[in-house]
Amino acid sequence: MERHVIGTDLGRIEIRTEGGRLREVNFTTARTTDESTGDPIVDALRRYFRGEPTSFEDIDVDLSGATSFQRRVYEATRAIPWGKVATYGQIAKAIGKPNAQRAVGQALGQNPVAIVIPCHRVVASGGGLGGFGGGLAWKRKLLRLEGALR
Repeated sequence: MERHVIGTDLGRIEIRTEGGRLREVNFTTARTTDESTGDPIVDALRRYFRGEPTSFEDIDVDLSGATSFQRRVYEATRAIPWGKVATYGQIAKAIGKPNAQRAVGQALGQNPVAIVIPCHRVVASGGGLGGFGGGLAWKRKLLRLEGALR
């Protein structure tokens, strides 16, 4: 498994890949590693943190540890475009489980590849941010970067 820690204006991100597939994205305080990797996943995340709209649709994500429900949630969440948000209820409806908002939140809490599966773009229906595995400060920063929050 390969590990990279990149520094961004928002903080440090740890990326773990294996065989060209993304396994994990984590928020970290670890020291940055070599910045000149040439790894397409690392390069895509660098573009994202420079504020360039990035879809990550071409990144192969390893979800072998996810349940079928989680995979459906992640697929629907991955479809939320840059600068937009959806509610937990909208994701639940999109996967055919209109009353599963809480289960959607729990699935997103287990998301192994934050940002690439943009769980930060899922918010509460009442206008609140909802939760985020990396902490609400990170969620605010990411939504501001994308222009979805002032």
